[in-house]
Amino acid sequence: MARGYATLAALALAFVLRAAVFPIADNKHGDAPMRALIAERLVLEPGSAAQPRTYCQFGPLHTTLMRPFIAADPLASRSSRLLSLFAGLLVFWPFAAFARRVAGEQAAALACFALAVSPLHIQASTTAASEALYLLLWVAALERLLAALADGGRLRTFALAGLLASLAAVTRYDAWLALPIMVLAALILAPGALRARVRGLAVFSLCAAVLPAAWLLWGARAGGDALFFAHYIMTDHADLAADVAGRFGPVLGRARQVGIWVLAFVAAMTLPATVLAAGAIARGWRTLAAPARIVIIAALAPPALYVARGLLLQSFEPLARFALVPGTLLLPLAAAVVPATRARAFRVTTAVAAVAFSVVVWLVATVGRDRIWAGAESLGAVTRLDGEDRELAATLRARRAPHTPVMVEPLAFADIAIAHAAGVPWTESISLIVTRTPRATVAETMTATGARFVAGYDHPGGWPRTLPDWPATALHIGRWRLVER
Repeated sequence: MARGYATLAALALAFVLRAAVFPIADNKHGDAPMRALIAERLVLEPGSAAQPRTYCQFGPLHTTLMRPFIAADPLASRSSRLLSLFAGLLVFWPFAAFARRVAGEQAAALACFALAVSPLHIQASTTAASEALYLLLWVAALERLLAALADGGRLRTFALAGLLASLAAVTRYDAWLALPIMVLAALILAPGALRARVRGLAVFSLCAAVLPAAWLLWGARAGGDALFFAHYIMTDHADLAADVAGRFGPVLGRARQVGIWVLAFVAAMTLPATVLAAGAIARGWRTLAAPARIVIIAALAPPALYVARGLLLQSFEPLARFALVPGTLLLPLAAAVVPATRARAFRVTTAVAAVAFSVVVWLVATVGRDRIWAGAESLGAVTRLDGEDRELAATLRARRAPHTPVMVEPLAFADIAIAHAAGVPWTESISLIVTRTPRATVAETMTATGARFVAGYDHPGGWPRTLPDWPATALHIGRWRLVER
């Protein structure tokens, strides 16, 4: 297959799949709705961009690049996802070049096909999560770094790779973990003169550190805490891990983490590619070329640290999307194992496995359940709000006057997705800016918070059952109960 043709064929397939999913996908997982709310606030209140804490725990680049899309199309539930769609398609060019450097032309063609049908990449490309943009920047950075190491150490190529890595590092913090380990691996494993390698990697490291250093300095000067985002992240994951440990116990909780990681890599790579990549690494580490070994270390360093925290300290809760980038980087190794005579069979089995996996996790997430099980759904290609959540959002969008505050019962963070889908800005969502806990009564809650709409979920412990003056005449939307002042 001619060079470029395979990439275009994979891109065409990727476009068809993502164009089919995009109209029905919702911002739900991967902090997608919260990121969209932040970007919307940056549009509505440009001055808020001057405060690092506006970006919460997230890297600032992703939400910043979402701003022009939302400004051009105020329907944020749609426009916030366009950046991911474009990034999810553009990645095929640097990924094809990257795969050729790691594993050759035929493997690159198969790896591009596997990425096109990846359930997790389809999800990332059709929602406002940051993984699609991060993958584009990180793959481009790695490809340029491998090119610099291979061509005798041209400093401008090292510098370009470092600048791309710097952009990736202010998109997602995974890069902060991967970069120093990857540089050390390249220093030790890459061929060529050591002096040229040291000089080039020093240039790469300095360029890669520019934006992270600026972000730390800005956080320290504007907010008094350079690592405010890290404190958010560590606390969130420690709380999630503690909740899981309390429900499942220390042994089952740890086993559950291993299971999540395995399923997450299958969601990112599909089962055939996951098995082939694991086998290639296990059997042939000593025989792999330097670029492949550097890529393996760069890909698996962050997950290895997450696994260590989760299993040893039980202070980290894995999420499916954390496997997307490392899984994608390993696809060329999986494809390299496939003989030329089995290329067609690999494509067929990979496509079938991707479809079957997405269907199975969707059925597990929905069949026989009152609400969609987010844990299973987050592994698949399609993410959807629960029907009653979507209906509540539509009701709020239709009935809420501009600048009217709304308070929605959190219900495992469903309030964030509902506020986003309803077009309620972050600054008018009471549960996000004032409190996530109501007062003793509905009347006191409205008076104290300024909320004109209060939505509670009718279940044991829910607001409609715990607030004594909840009106019987409240609007019923599924199990949501909506009170309007």
